[in-house]
Amino acid sequence: MGRIVEMAFSGLWVIRQRGALAEVGGRLCWPDRASLEQAAARAGIPLSADVVHTGRLDTDCFDTGRR
Repeated sequence: MGRIVEMAFSGLWVIRQRGALAEVGGRLCWPDRASLEQAAARAGIPLSADVVHTGRLDTDCFDTGRR
């Protein structure tokens, strides 16, 4: 099973399997989650529902409506 990892600083998405980056179709990273999931599906790699987000998160995602 692969684990999806979003590398926030670079904006890239990768698959981690057994502690290492998984190469799928000659690639190690994708520009978005959807293309990563499509590549994994084509390669027959099941993905975990848990996603790891690394790096600094955008502070706007915590906007509570107060300014």
